[in-house]
Formats: sequence, C-alpha cells, structure tokens
Amino acid sequence: MEEYRQSAFYYIRLLGKWKIHFLLITIISALAAALFSSSFFIRPRYKSSATVYPANILPFSEESATEQLLQMLQSAYVRDEVIRKFDLAKHYNIDTAAKEGRTALLNTYQSFVSISKNQYESVDIEVTDTDPQMASDMVSTIVFALNKKISTLHKQKTTEVRDVLAKQMKLKSDQLDSLNKVLQELRVKYHILDYNIQVKEASKGYMKSVAVGKGSKDIDDLLRNLEEKGGEYYKTKTIYDGVLNAYTLVRNDFDNTFKELNKNFTYTYVVSDPTPSDKKSYPVRWLIVLISVVAANMFLFAIVIINDYKKRIQDNRL
Repeated sequence: MEEYRQSAFYYIRLLGKWKIHFLLITIISALAAALFSSSFFIRPRYKSSATVYPANILPFSEESATEQLLQMLQSAYVRDEVIRKFDLAKHYNIDTAAKEGRTALLNTYQSFVSISKNQYESVDIEVTDTDPQMASDMVSTIVFALNKKISTLHKQKTTEVRDVLAKQMKLKSDQLDSLNKVLQELRVKYHILDYNIQVKEASKGYMKSVAVGKGSKDIDDLLRNLEEKGGEYYKTKTIYDGVLNAYTLVRNDFDNTFKELNKNFTYTYVVSDPTPSDKKSYPVRWLIVLISVVAANMFLFAIVIINDYKKRIQDNRL
C-alpha cells in the first residue's frame, strides 16, 4: 500500500511539475481539433432515416417476411437504382473507369447507407450525406425501388401462373368439345337427353302401356336406345360434368390472375418517413476534441515519464 502511495505521489509530482506544459498542450490540442474538425476541413454529413414493416409479403420457407424484406432492400437492384438515379459515382467523386473504381463506389455506398433489422421485426434504413435533402431523397428512393422490384417479381410470377392456367383451360376446353360431340351424337341419333329422367319416364310409360294392353313403338325404341347407349351416355356425361367443374375452377383462378396483375400493391408500411435533417450527424466535434486532448496529454505524460526515468538513471550513475 505504501509503495502504491509513493507511486501515485510520484505521478502527481510529475503532473505538478509539468502543469504548464499540460495546460498548453490541452489548449493547443483542443483548438487544433476544433479547427480541423470544422466545416473548413471536414464537410458535415446529415442523416436521414425511415423504419418500414413488410406488407403483402408471404413468408417463404423458414424466412420471415421481415427477413425477405431485408434481403430485397440489400439487393443489387435497389443499390444500383439508387446509384444510377443520384449519379453517386460523380457525387462521391469516384472514377468507376479506374482500376477497382466500381469496388470503391460500392464500398462508399455501403459506408453511407445502412439497412438493418431491428428488435421489433421492422427494418431501419439510414443514409448519411453532405446534402440533407439528398440523404432524405435516397431513403425514399430505396423504399420506392424496393416496392418496384417486388411488384415486378410478383407480376412475373403471376404471369407465369396465368400462362400455366391458360394451357390448362385450353386442355379442358378441348376435352369438353370432344365429349360434347359424343353427347350430341347420342342426343340426335338416339334421342337420349337426360339418362336418369328418361329411364324413369320410359319405365312409367312402358308400365302404363302394359297395363292397358297396348304397346307403344316410341317407348319401345327409347327403351332400346337407353339399353344400348344409356351406359355410354351416362359415363360420358359424368366425365363431361367433372371436366366442366375442373374447367370452371381453372377459369376462376385464371380470372383472378388478371385481377392480381391489375392491382398496385405496396410492400411496405412506412412507420417513420424520411425527412431532411437540420442537424449534422458527423463529425461530432466535441468527441473529436475530447479524444484529441486526452491523446495529446497521454502522449506528453509518456514523454515526461521517459525523460524523468532517463534523468534519474544519469543521476544515479553520477
């Protein structure tokens, strides 16, 4: 404990001995840091942000709708749309024709554009730029490009489904035409219009004719036709009804695809809209000044200790 006190006293003594120097270095480093962190040397940056929730996005596999939204926001399409619209290569003063120029542009974009999922299952979009209005517009463009991309994918998928349904409809329609020809032939040639009803009515007519002891050629012909072709008619009609029901279901789905294609969905709920900031987010001058003052004083303190140590060694030798 005594050794610790002596050590602490030693450092306090050094600080007291060199207090003028520490005061000067504090003032100089503070002024220098304040000067070099000013807008004359560092262009201030402003932050704009938005928080969005997914909407009209169905979860796929084990991914949640928010994770899908995050992937789309971080996609090359959204990034390239923003870079193209705002000509960021020129804005960031990057020559993309130079070697690794494209890589430098993408790295700069990623350093100024932050897209991340938060704890509330929504996504935060943040953009910093020297122009507060441009930062706000970039956030809006990111959201717009996201909706445009998902809408395009949605329409492409719906169009694919529509084309498949159109082929199914054509197949069912051809089947109906073929079955209807068979039924039409049975109706015309054999006068079979409704198998179940005609069987009942022909049976009733036959029983009445037997009861009165007078036959009927028409009833006999119909019964013979029902006996010979009734099974075929019934089977064909059953198949026809099944195909017609399937055709109706496919047609309903086909009509729904047109409704989907004509809808203008949005795929985000914007909880907080981006606005131009009137307060810079970078550089934080007080923090730069504080770090500079602490670093300068620590450096000076290290030099003082080293010089004092060397001096004591020389004194001991003498």
